[in-house]
Amino acid sequence: MRRIYFIKMYFDFEDDSSFSSTIDNDYIDQFRYTQHVFMTGPMIDDMAIFIISHCPCLLSIDIGDYDEPDPLGTDLTLLSIAEHCSGRLQSLTLKRCNQITDTGLITISMHCRDMQSLHLGACDKITDASIISLSTHCAGLQSIIFNDSDNITDTSIISISTHCTGLQSLNLSICQQISDASIISISTRCTGLQSLYVVGCHRISDISIISISTHCTGLHLLNLCKCRKITDSSIIPISENCTRLKELDISCTNISDASLIAIVKNCIKLQFLKTDRCHELSSYMLHRDFKSASELRAVLLSIYPSLLI
Repeated sequence: MRRIYFIKMYFDFEDDSSFSSTIDNDYIDQFRYTQHVFMTGPMIDDMAIFIISHCPCLLSIDIGDYDEPDPLGTDLTLLSIAEHCSGRLQSLTLKRCNQITDTGLITISMHCRDMQSLHLGACDKITDASIISLSTHCAGLQSIIFNDSDNITDTSIISISTHCTGLQSLNLSICQQISDASIISISTRCTGLQSLYVVGCHRISDISIISISTHCTGLHLLNLCKCRKITDSSIIPISENCTRLKELDISCTNISDASLIAIVKNCIKLQFLKTDRCHELSSYMLHRDFKSASELRAVLLSIYPSLLI
């Protein structure tokens, strides 16, 4: 019998009866091997619950799409995940699921404690209450994305840093309530952090990024785009201590050529550097992307020929 390990579905049915009638029993029987499911479209809970209840081996569930105009799923879908994927689910992604609340996520946290990856994007009704529960019960989380989540505050991130000390990747892009307190707490407790995205977090300043440079020296990816309080004061220590950096985005920050000189001296493994709209840079360095440290070095030498690099 053919085994189906991955399901990708776009739901566009008027009601759940038309959905269930399109799938015969033989096809449903193959769902028992499915490990990964992606669901989007104008979702009716009964459809999602039907799929989840027939996939006893699910490891990852991805619901939603940032481009989808209609609300996607409710807490009923999450309650079904908690019931059928208890003790097995490793990855959960919810994007633009505006009907999902803390009730559903708290239930997930209590039943799916082996999760390693969590992605919540633009889920407007999610607050600190569910994130605290998730961090408490799912201490093995290694990758967390909370992008465009206005209701998540420092309280959530500090709780994550307290319980999920094995965290390796954190994305808090466009989380406007996040401040230096979150990043400092993460840096001192999650010292194995390898990837940090804080795009558009306007409250982030040099003080927390300096803390990252001190404690998270194995950092590979750092994105500080649109963090306008970032200056040479933090980027130079990042370059000196986080020498394994492969990707760095410091667009729309207030760094100068001094940061780039420090980067090229220290970050020899750098594969990508973005410096768009950094108006303190010399005109030769504005609006440029660099694909390697050697490319950056060549440009800097053309500007500063006497510079010893």
